[in-house]
Amino acid sequence: MKRTAQIAVIGAWLAVGIAQSYAQSAFVVSQLNINLSGFAGGASAAAPLKITNKDIINALNSSSSAFGFSKNAKLLVEVPAAGGSPAFVVRDAGTDTDVSGFFGTDSTSPIAASNGKTQYEIRTLTFDNGAGETFNVNGYSTDKIGTVNGKDTGKLEGQTTGFTSTQSGTGTVDGTDTVLKGTIGTSGAKGEMH
Repeated sequence: MKRTAQIAVIGAWLAVGIAQSYAQSAFVVSQLNINLSGFAGGASAAAPLKITNKDIINALNSSSSAFGFSKNAKLLVEVPAAGGSPAFVVRDAGTDTDVSGFFGTDSTSPIAASNGKTQYEIRTLTFDNGAGETFNVNGYSTDKIGTVNGKDTGKLEGQTTGFTSTQSGTGTVDGTDTVLKGTIGTSGAKGEMH
């Protein structure tokens, strides 16, 4: 009887340990909005171009990973609510695919407004699908700070609810050099557990 009780206690400890290993964390998940335009070409010719979320999804599909995302796929940014580096995700038909390896991001230290609801920084975003589609842009960003809600997370205070950044830089389309300008931002922030 004593041995059965010991086995039951050990089993309970193991169950708690397994449950803890699957513990989830709160994330702020936002739609990434890319809207760049410019010109591609060389010293003697320039052709206008645009780069939007749809173009990024297509560029991911034409990468060596050949994802096969549908036309309904969404490009998202997931940031840990407790702080940390963002992850870039494509959500397609209820499945999330981490595509962070194709993106790079950086920013200066934010300058906070006295009202605590806005901050300013310089943001950099890079993209490279490894098949001739790239960009490297940066610029002035205005970030909105507030509360993000989620069904499973409840209220997450002091989060970036969205930002708009005026960007410029360079890149390549089909391996041809480009100059770019436009905006990059996020919208629709909500809390999710992952």
